[in-house]
Amino acid sequence: MKIPGRIKKNSLFKKVYANGRYYAENTLVLYILKSDEDTNKVGYSVSKKVGNSVKRNRVKRLMRENFRKISRFIKTGYLIIFTARVKSSEASYYDIERDMLNAVRRARLLKEDVKK
Repeated sequence: MKIPGRIKKNSLFKKVYANGRYYAENTLVLYILKSDEDTNKVGYSVSKKVGNSVKRNRVKRLMRENFRKISRFIKTGYLIIFTARVKSSEASYYDIERDMLNAVRRARLLKEDVKK
């Protein structure tokens, strides 16, 4: 599996928000859009409603680490954005992991040979 790229441009974020599908969980929302590339591109969004910069960066670190753990089980060719909800500032590592896995399962992004 190739290492997923990052979504950094605002235009790509807007494109995924406008044209993609979303799956909401307690601590995060997953937005996906099929792309023409053979790798995934991932973006993370944490608004100021979540808390101060320390809390926002903690939430981003937790989301990045959880995605790193499950990225090898995810189908390729998608633009993926994880947006943190306000509850995520008080969530544990395992809460975010559970919600991320649930959202990815609901989006049917897991490869067929994975039984988690």
